[in-house]
Amino acid sequence: MRLRLPSELMVDLQGALDRAGRREIGGQLFGEQLAPSDFRVTEIAYQARPGSVARFVVDLVQAARDAMAFFRRTKREYERFNYLGEWHSHPSYDVRPSGVDIAAMRDLVSHGSFQGHFAVLMIVRLDPTELRCGAWVFDPQGRESGIALEIET
Repeated sequence: MRLRLPSELMVDLQGALDRAGRREIGGQLFGEQLAPSDFRVTEIAYQARPGSVARFVVDLVQAARDAMAFFRRTKREYERFNYLGEWHSHPSYDVRPSGVDIAAMRDLVSHGSFQGHFAVLMIVRLDPTELRCGAWVFDPQGRESGIALEIET
């Protein structure tokens, strides 16, 4: 799977991480399918309520509102524009999913109401000299793997 991230979205993400400081923040990833297994993130939704120093909890009401607004803006062209997954920061930890992160993603994709073929988890961290990112894909069949992120300039 290929996941592309436009550089302007990365600049916005870096600013949000800088403002959050040591608190975890997160939200949703929405994007466009360019070809089979080839996606570009077109929007990063930011949850208004941050987490703590060690944990981020998704606000399901805001997540639903953000998704509905994205689908309205993209005229409900679900075959082209859709939910790609979740993201959050690990300001105090490595950009690898914790056991809690993995369990949450497995629960998301295995839930009966999940209508997608996969969900991405992107974890980010702002270090003094760089923005570090890692990404994993989870599917309803129980498969999961790391994926490469491609920053578009």
